[in-house]
Amino acid sequence: MPRSFPHLPAALLFAMACGALAPAAAGEGQPERARVWVADDGTRVRREDVGLPLSRGEGNAVFRPGEPIRLGALRAEVVAFQVVVEAGAEPVRGVTVELSALGPAAGPGAPAKAPPAPQQPAHGQGTAPGQAAGAAPAGAISIRRFVEHYVEITQRSRNEQRPRESLGWSPAARPPDDLHLGFLPDALIPVELAPPWAPYPLEVGARETRAVWIDLHVPEGAIPGAYEGRVVVGSASHGELASLDLRLDVAPATLPYGAVDFIAFYDVDEVAARVGDGPAVEQQLWQLLHEHHVDGFASVRSPAEVERLRAAIDGSLFTEAHGYRGPGAGVPPAAVALGAYGGFGDPGEAALRRVEAVADLLPPAVDDVMLYAIDEQCESPRGPGWRRLIRGSRLSSRVLVGHSCGEVPPVEQDVDLVLTPANRFDSAWARAAREAGKRLWVYNGALPRTGTFMIDAPLTGLMADGWIAASHEVDRWFLWETAFWHDGNRGGRGPIDPFTVAENFHNRDGDACLGDGMLLYPGTQRGAFSSRSVGFPGVLPSMRLKSLRRGIQDAGYIALARSASPGAVDAIVKEVIPAALDEALDSAPAAWSADGAPFFRARSALRALIPAGASLDAAGVRRARAEAAAARRALVPLPRAGGEADGAGQASPWPLGRWSTTARLIAAAALGAAVLALAIGLYRRGKPGRGAEGR
Repeated sequence: MPRSFPHLPAALLFAMACGALAPAAAGEGQPERARVWVADDGTRVRREDVGLPLSRGEGNAVFRPGEPIRLGALRAEVVAFQVVVEAGAEPVRGVTVELSALGPAAGPGAPAKAPPAPQQPAHGQGTAPGQAAGAAPAGAISIRRFVEHYVEITQRSRNEQRPRESLGWSPAARPPDDLHLGFLPDALIPVELAPPWAPYPLEVGARETRAVWIDLHVPEGAIPGAYEGRVVVGSASHGELASLDLRLDVAPATLPYGAVDFIAFYDVDEVAARVGDGPAVEQQLWQLLHEHHVDGFASVRSPAEVERLRAAIDGSLFTEAHGYRGPGAGVPPAAVALGAYGGFGDPGEAALRRVEAVADLLPPAVDDVMLYAIDEQCESPRGPGWRRLIRGSRLSSRVLVGHSCGEVPPVEQDVDLVLTPANRFDSAWARAAREAGKRLWVYNGALPRTGTFMIDAPLTGLMADGWIAASHEVDRWFLWETAFWHDGNRGGRGPIDPFTVAENFHNRDGDACLGDGMLLYPGTQRGAFSSRSVGFPGVLPSMRLKSLRRGIQDAGYIALARSASPGAVDAIVKEVIPAALDEALDSAPAAWSADGAPFFRARSALRALIPAGASLDAAGVRRARAEAAAARRALVPLPRAGGEADGAGQASPWPLGRWSTTARLIAAAALGAAVLALAIGLYRRGKPGRGAEGR
């Protein structure tokens, strides 16, 4: 008969009890007094996340108690960190977070001369476009602070028929509930604009956290070397809470702007309906995206629309003359759409004349002019019809005809340019398309093949997208929307207030998404949501937009470092992104870390490989990307049809490093319980027992 295990039920009960206590165990470090700690820009700290190991410096890439905050940067880079204030048994009122101007560090490594910079509002966030935000000396490092605003997550992104699946992930790649339910921060509100419902100074409830996000913009003219500053956190109720030294090491190299191409659509009519009409709002939206290395995707259908957007399209909007102070000065967008999502309708001679009238006005600096024939209708005759019409016109050398379709190999589609969902990208399709003279862009994405834009997912997914674009055969990455506050999709449920409701997308297929197509927040809300208005005539960034910027900047690191040490760089990228796109299996979770620390450490390693004085123009960046993609194909084999990797490149589906803290505690408790039960059993084997008859 089978052998029995009389102590197994006890072991299981013990393990279950330990599992039930695991969350409490994780919070054993909850302080009785308020404390301050620092997180990197790849970490999202919920309002209820008190007593985290990160707060004690455990696994924290930027913070150790008693040590300076340590950051590194290139010239023309923005680096960010978060100052987290954690209340103990009583609330902390009126919390301020101040960072002094960064000046030359004392001792070796200090820059020869570095002018200090005052704290100042972010361009387009604390001042109106075209208005100076306070004169800062040339080469000074500017400081921008934001209140992190929280939204409550009670239900995850999902499909109503398949709850563990969503447009943002396969069931196996679903981020865990224990880290993504509760009050999550996402909207970033400049401290000088903070409203009463997201106040600054901060109000921190008992056993809660609040945080301030800080951007440091290192201008292209900054002198390399070590800079020092001090973060001082005070409160009205408890006096000074912390004084933390900060050290920023600026390397002698210049980050290229927009090392990978991300282009983002917005619906100008919907933005105007919520925020207010007028060119200033739209221009500020463009400048904010540009500041984050993302191009607005202009959709023009008439000469009047070209004129309205001319400063954005020719790049002059991103200059001091228009009040812009940020990276990519004067750089025009890479692409312009003629009638996005099929705005010019069916092909015909009259429609062609309208297209010609618009195309004739576009400045020559734009790389790609795309006639967007139709959206996600592979069988539509519009794309082929427009392609034939354009080929027979004087626009044949200027305009690409494209549509979105992920179900048919691009080489079989009768258009010049195909947009395919990033999570359906196929490298063989991409190579065949290029060999046939076609262009292939990707759009959106889903775990585990790419990051997701959903709020209820780790920030590192968007960071990973920059690394993926830098090392794979991706041309441009298209974001379908950025200000989707109206839930106007077929099957949508109508407008929401994004500051209180995260679930912003529904369709007729039963999909519900949190934050999809919503990387921006309205600075002003009119009508039904006016009580939640910041009162700023423009849009505000999200933490997800900042994370995307971080990944795009990392792509610049990869390009610069690869010019000197290609093998070492390829190994670092493979370590951070073991599998992505068609290298990844939908039956496994995302292969990269859900924590920001591995990205931070890898970025530091890349920075150390970048030669002094290094810089790359756009052509040099494109070469570096092409070489990195070719090396990646040899380094990371694709999975076989049976789901196994063709070699050692495929990541293990459940590496321990991606388990949540609770999961690790449960596993440890279960293992301890099993060991205890085994020890008891071995002990009792030497003592007389009652046997089966005694039960």
